[in-house]
Amino acid sequence: MAATEQSSQPKPEREHFTEPDPLQVNQQIEVFRALTNKQFAQLLAGFISEQISGEVDMVTAYAIRSPALARKARRLIPDLVKAPEKYLPQLENESNNAHRARVAAFHARADHERQLLHNVAAALIARRGHLPPEPNPRGRARRRLADEYPERFLELVREEEEADVARAAAAAAERDRERAEAVAQTDPQ
Repeated sequence: MAATEQSSQPKPEREHFTEPDPLQVNQQIEVFRALTNKQFAQLLAGFISEQISGEVDMVTAYAIRSPALARKARRLIPDLVKAPEKYLPQLENESNNAHRARVAAFHARADHERQLLHNVAAALIARRGHLPPEPNPRGRARRRLADEYPERFLELVREEEEADVARAAAAAAERDRERAEAVAQTDPQ
């Protein structure tokens, strides 16, 4: 009898998943590429907040998780998690507990997004027949510094290049001096 009761209830329709239009996704990627890191971070924070509430624009999701933007988004997520106040200010009538809960949900969703972006980047590397490299905190810190302070980074790069040229010139001069001394010692005049 229980079986007849269950069959009399209408089954909920399953929503069929459809991929967004690739042309729209590519257009969105180009729009996002034109954004500065700050603007893109703000957009990414909004995207993560929308995911918490269940409102996800699939074109935006595909664009952010595209190979063209995955690395950029992945580099910005630690800043979103570290300083959520910049991206999630407390709302006017929101209690402190509600704000903390919203920030905690944001942290969890940002971590989930970070893992997704990591998998996108790993897939790109795997397509080329390589394994993803081991974590490199120094390299990530260097890239973040270059992103945050590009002028100073380029200044330091130029200083290091000049130092390399100076070292190479000094080594060449030392070799020339040693050769001259060796020739002078072997040449009986």
